[in-house]
Amino acid sequence: MSSDRVDIAKYIHLLRDPADGGKLTIGADGRLVGATSGKVYDFKGPLPDLRPEEDRGRVMDHYDDAPCHNYIALDNLPLGRYFRDDSHAHYFKDREFVVEIGAGKGGMAQVMKDNRGITPFCVDLAYGSLRHTRNPPLEADGALGSALNIPIADNAADLVICSGVIHHTPDPMRCALELARITKPGGYLLLGVYNWENLYRSLYFFLSPPLKGVRHLLGEKWGDRLIQATVFLPYHLALWVVLGLVQGRWKFPPLKESWEQFGDFFLTPIARFYHAREMKSFGDAMGLELLEQDKGGWPKNGFSHWAWYRKPTA
Repeated sequence: MSSDRVDIAKYIHLLRDPADGGKLTIGADGRLVGATSGKVYDFKGPLPDLRPEEDRGRVMDHYDDAPCHNYIALDNLPLGRYFRDDSHAHYFKDREFVVEIGAGKGGMAQVMKDNRGITPFCVDLAYGSLRHTRNPPLEADGALGSALNIPIADNAADLVICSGVIHHTPDPMRCALELARITKPGGYLLLGVYNWENLYRSLYFFLSPPLKGVRHLLGEKWGDRLIQATVFLPYHLALWVVLGLVQGRWKFPPLKESWEQFGDFFLTPIARFYHAREMKSFGDAMGLELLEQDKGGWPKNGFSHWAWYRKPTA
């Protein structure tokens, strides 16, 4: 990992104090200071830590300990069109400040860099996840922050990407409003959420409650060992089969990465699922125009909903 701190001076005019929405300044010691709140924000590793205390909790702890490994396959998702085809190039053209909220380990950001030549400013609640975005070949700048109180100024981002995030928060609508707030008039938002009408939703509600019960009764350490010795093993085999059939990856995935994804699917503290028509409702609530939406992912191309929005200029 790069040991160099993010050069926050490049972004100070684009950031905001999550405590009160005011401006941030750089103190003599290099830490960030709220211009009106007086709150001081330290760095954690190379990243400025702009996480409000009230937003830290179970979700942050989960993804600190087990950051999700995403097996992104552009040919199996609408992302293939979004990030490669000329038909969607206009969403990425001449974008000066691009932000990914809930960047995780940087899988989506890497896809954007590889295919559109854009490295987004990455924001995530969990340091255990976001620290990976500083590694080569991505080497993205970013900040620790909450999707409920995004530390980005109003109307700052030409393009906002938020995939697989708001459905893991205690207040998805607030997250949506925050995404709209930071989007520049005339700018775009790409939002991805879980699809209600998908096999994964049924598996989540069937498996997640008893697995979390085991962890509650035995504690995470011994609970996880029991889960890994039982339910996780057939999941790991099933993941190998799915990756082979869908993505042509017949090599067994590393156990650590497979366990991370298992945790994201079934041990995550919060997961919500949405119907297709709710994507329009999100846009109406955010005051954004829904431009297009699609579904994608295994099985039957329906794992998630994806939607492009535009923020009106007036």
